[in-house]
Amino acid sequence: MRFFLLCGLVLSAHDLGVTGVQVRIADGRTHVRVQAHEQQLQGRDAGAELSKRLRLRMDGAYFSAAGQVLAATPNGVVAWEASRDGVPGSIVIDAPLFPEDEADRTLVTLMRDGKPAGEAVLSATSTPVVLGENGSSALRRFVPIGVEHILFGLDHIAFLLALLLPGGRWRSLLGVITAFTLAHSVTLALAVLGLVRPVPWLVEGVIALSIVAAAGENLLSSGVSRVGIRAMYAAGFGLVHGFGFAGALGEVGLPAEVLGWALAGFNIGVEIGQLGIVILVVPLLGWVGRRELVVRWGSVAIMAAGLYWTVMRLFFG
Repeated sequence: MRFFLLCGLVLSAHDLGVTGVQVRIADGRTHVRVQAHEQQLQGRDAGAELSKRLRLRMDGAYFSAAGQVLAATPNGVVAWEASRDGVPGSIVIDAPLFPEDEADRTLVTLMRDGKPAGEAVLSATSTPVVLGENGSSALRRFVPIGVEHILFGLDHIAFLLALLLPGGRWRSLLGVITAFTLAHSVTLALAVLGLVRPVPWLVEGVIALSIVAAAGENLLSSGVSRVGIRAMYAAGFGLVHGFGFAGALGEVGLPAEVLGWALAGFNIGVEIGQLGIVILVVPLLGWVGRRELVVRWGSVAIMAAGLYWTVMRLFFG
């Protein structure tokens, strides 16, 4: 019943600037229906325009299928329908049908085997939304996202390397990494929940400065392994790195109904990525001779990278 009420809203609420996307999965097939008002199409071919504007991803690939245009309703709503074989595991809607229209709202609904399975309303400023995600699927989806963000985030890797270079016992180094994880988890949650709204360019600049500070600490310590100081750096600057992680999460679309699971999965992924770096880097550093030279010149290289990022992000970003 809820699904039909939503469909009725799309059909009768053009004055509210509402367009619609309905996804129906049944009997091993996926059916998609896209609706908009004739005036929004501005005389363009309805089938070509609506299929082009549909930003619907299924299992990572954009939905594409031959469809048909239905006759316009008395109130001027035109629809395009298409279907294809297969049942997608994940469904993501990237944007509303008319993102250039700030007044437009695209109502997206999902039905699986005749039952409502998800819905979303997208505006011009909306981030991608995952439809029909439950807690366990959100957890599984965000673990690899967290791992990927660490492994491909050069600034986060540089910060971790600066913390690891002077060495120390495994237990102490894991404590440093855990301090970083706990700190960024706090600010990540605050930013995602909207309780704190950081300034992106300032966050990125301070992250770069954290790399300079951590590498500079290694040079000032003259080869002495001050694990406690590094743990303080990890915790303090980890708060800023958490805001950086929040920016990355905003790009992939956090499902509001399972937000806690998604955050947990992302944090688990980040911790896995960090532990992978620790397991790889620490033994390598232990095998290298003339450790003091490695710490000194490695820290100089990391500091140079951090200074470059700082200047670029704060003054040319």
